[in-house]
Amino acid sequence: MAARHPTVFLAHDYMLSEVLDQIAAGLAERRVRVVRGPVTVPGPKLVYDVPDMRARLRDVEVAVFSSRSVCGPELMDAMPRLRGIVNPTVGLETVDVGAATARGILVGHAATLQNRTALAEATVMLILMQLYQPDRAREVMDGRRPRPRALLAERWARILAGRTVGLVGFGRIGREVARRLAGFGVRVLACGRPGAPPPDDLPDHVAFVALDELLAGSDIVSLHVTPASGARPVMGAREFALMKPGARLINTARGQAVDEGALCEALSSGRLGGAALDTFEVEPLPADSPLWTLDNVYLTPHLVAQTYDGLSVLPGTALENIDRLLRGELPLYCKNPEAEPAWRRRLDAMAGPEMAGSFIEER
Repeated sequence: MAARHPTVFLAHDYMLSEVLDQIAAGLAERRVRVVRGPVTVPGPKLVYDVPDMRARLRDVEVAVFSSRSVCGPELMDAMPRLRGIVNPTVGLETVDVGAATARGILVGHAATLQNRTALAEATVMLILMQLYQPDRAREVMDGRRPRPRALLAERWARILAGRTVGLVGFGRIGREVARRLAGFGVRVLACGRPGAPPPDDLPDHVAFVALDELLAGSDIVSLHVTPASGARPVMGAREFALMKPGARLINTARGQAVDEGALCEALSSGRLGGAALDTFEVEPLPADSPLWTLDNVYLTPHLVAQTYDGLSVLPGTALENIDRLLRGELPLYCKNPEAEPAWRRRLDAMAGPEMAGSFIEER
C-alpha cells in the first residue's frame, strides 16, 4: 500500500506572497499536498467561510495562516486531522491560541533572533526620532523650515540620557529593548501582565512596576504586548491621562493595543508630546483616520522592523516548524508548549491504519 502524503493548508496573503510561495515550493519538494486558501485583500482580515471550505480541509494535518487570515475554533474543528498551526511571521493575533491549546493543537511561529533584534533596534530608533525629530532638520535642509536661532524656544531636539523609558510588556522583545537602552544612561520601568511577579533575572537598570506607576513615571512609553482577542486596548483615555504631560508613545507591537480615538485626543490636545506608530487597528491605515492630520505623530505602515535579514529566514523557519509537527515533534518556535500532553493524546487518538505513511521523513 502506497504511503499517503501529508496535506498542508497554506493561506494566501498579498503582503507575504513571496514567502508563502517559497513555503509552497518547499512543501512540493517534500511531496506534501498543498491546499491553498482564498486570496486576502487590503482592509479587514479574511474570515473563512467554513462550510464552503470543509471538504477541502478534512485531510489537513498542518495549517499555515498569516496576520491577514483568521483561524478560530470553528475552522480548527473543520480539520479533524489537524496537529499544528503555523504562522510564517511572529504575530499570532489572528490565531485563537487558547482554542488551539484546548484542542491539543500546537501553534508555531517565527519568533526568530532576527525578528526580535529588528524590533528592538527599530524601537530604539523611533524613541530617538521622537526626541531628536530629524524630519525637522531635513525640512531646514530642504528650505521648508527656517534654520532655528540660538534660542531655547526654537530648539526641538532632546537628549535621551537621563530620561525614563517605560516598557509595557517585558517578554523577549521588551527585554531586547531594555538591553539596548542600558548604554544610553536611562532609567527603565517595565511591567508585565497584571499581578505578574517580577522576573528573577531582572537587569540592574530595570525596575518592575505596575502599569499605572510606569505611565506616571515615564517620559517615553513603548508597547510590547499582544492583547487577547476582544480585550480592551491596553492604552485608552484613562491610561493617556495618567502619562506625564508631553510624554511620548511608541507602538511597534499591535494596533489593537491602542484606542486610536483616545490617542488622537491626547495628541491633538497637547496632553502627549508625540507618538510613533508602526501598527494600527485597521491596516492599511484608512485614509480618513484622524491620525493623518496630526503633526506630532510619526506613522509607518507596519514596516519599520521588516528587514532583509528577518524576511530571508521566514520560509525556512516555517518549513522547519511544519516538518517537526509532521514528525511528531514540537515546532522550533512553539507558542503553546504547555499543550504538548494534550497534543500527544490527540496524535494517539488520530493514529490508526489509515494514518500510516502520513509522516514525512526527517531531512
